[in-house]
Amino acid sequence: MAKKIKTADCQPSKADVMKFIMMYDFLESAYVEMKDFSKKSPDTTLNARKVKSLNRILNDIKNILVNEPTFSYLDLLDEEMLPSNSDVVLMMSQYRSAMENYRKNYRTYQNYSYYWNTTEGDIKAIELEGNRPQWK
Repeated sequence: MAKKIKTADCQPSKADVMKFIMMYDFLESAYVEMKDFSKKSPDTTLNARKVKSLNRILNDIKNILVNEPTFSYLDLLDEEMLPSNSDVVLMMSQYRSAMENYRKNYRTYQNYSYYWNTTEGDIKAIELEGNRPQWK
């Protein structure tokens, strides 16, 4: 079955894709750290500084995903009622899933190469993201 490609008015720009790649890396790094914290002490509450830092990442991701169906499921961390490590891992998992859907919607495989489908046309993935074997 052929992959459904969104219409041009919904496609990201090259700048959107570059921001997506950067934020994907930030999210993955933070997720790995939070997952480790959660394994050691799942019910420990995060401090306000960590929540603020994570929310900066999550907010930028939300801005990238604003036109996606997953957007309505993405919440920021509560800065007043500080979340536990396990709560943060759960929320970050939702962001990871939303980002994977975005990648699958706009990154396609054709003619033996991966391409990002952007408003500027199809751009070879390697030009934007370098060598990312985890995305093959």
